[in-house]
Amino acid sequence: MARLIDIAREAGVSEATVSRVLNGKSRVNEATRTAVLDVARRLGRVVEPSAVGHGPVVGLLVPDLSNQVFAAWVERLEAELFERGASTLVGIRARTVEREREILQRFVHAGVTAVIVVSGHHAQQSAPLDHYREVTSAGIPLVLINGVQPDLDAAFVSTDDEHAVDIVLAHLHELGHRRVGLAVGDEHTWPVREKLRAFEAGTARWGEEGQPVAFTDFSYAGGYEAARELLDRGVTAIVCGSDVMAVGAFEGVRSRGLEVPRDVSIVGYDDVFWASLTHPALTTVRQTVPSMARAAVRTALGGGEDSRRPARTEVVVRPQLIVRGSTAAAPGAAASMDR
Repeated sequence: MARLIDIAREAGVSEATVSRVLNGKSRVNEATRTAVLDVARRLGRVVEPSAVGHGPVVGLLVPDLSNQVFAAWVERLEAELFERGASTLVGIRARTVEREREILQRFVHAGVTAVIVVSGHHAQQSAPLDHYREVTSAGIPLVLINGVQPDLDAAFVSTDDEHAVDIVLAHLHELGHRRVGLAVGDEHTWPVREKLRAFEAGTARWGEEGQPVAFTDFSYAGGYEAARELLDRGVTAIVCGSDVMAVGAFEGVRSRGLEVPRDVSIVGYDDVFWASLTHPALTTVRQTVPSMARAAVRTALGGGEDSRRPARTEVVVRPQLIVRGSTAAAPGAAASMDR
């Protein structure tokens, strides 16, 4: 049977690391674990099931599962973690900071090796950060998705909202729209602030008057009310902060006796699984959830066995514009449809 020193020499690691892997211990990153197990098998060492079956446990926190985009995040993150031999603990309904703190504390007490938070309170402009620091001070890698805090030592993975808004505005401008409204949620959240900043900068380049913005919430009812408000302000196109809002905006437009896209074009955000099934099919911004989830998991599991806390990093992933039937030339516009 191959000795520990033989496996260590071949795998390029210490004997202590080989011992941890073969005994199914944690605090070994997955790339090292896989390499050691491959070498051990190749050298004739019998690998016990416990060495293969024991892997890291990652705490995953999302606001809720009623919004399909968060369900998609959980599904994709869990698949990425499973592929790397990790198990997942999921916490939901963290609608208050206190609830979020309690869930994170439970993760720490359960011995998780990393924590990933999707659209948590880190996205709030003035949110307390101490409960996140409790995680990182315990030496546990913390990955925060869609929200950046400059004073927090963690890893951040975000959608490039500036690029998203720019490509939407370019699409609508090409269709002849010159009066465009933005419908978003709480203006104190990081994603909304990023969208608003890009929207104001992008429309200012048109040389037109300031474009209207409606602040509601990321819901069907929020989209409905935002559409009615923006129609009163003369828009011919509405950019929504979520696909759920966009569907509500459809109904808001119809409640005024208008049609989408003949009278008003509507763009969503997320590209949830049913976005192509609406009537008309929804033009929307597709968050690249698979790429972002892969980056988040690699960061969460990327620490070495001696230092589990990663350096502060920021990863920004560009989304795609998916053009479908809910956008068309502005009423009376001679927009060129040449591509």
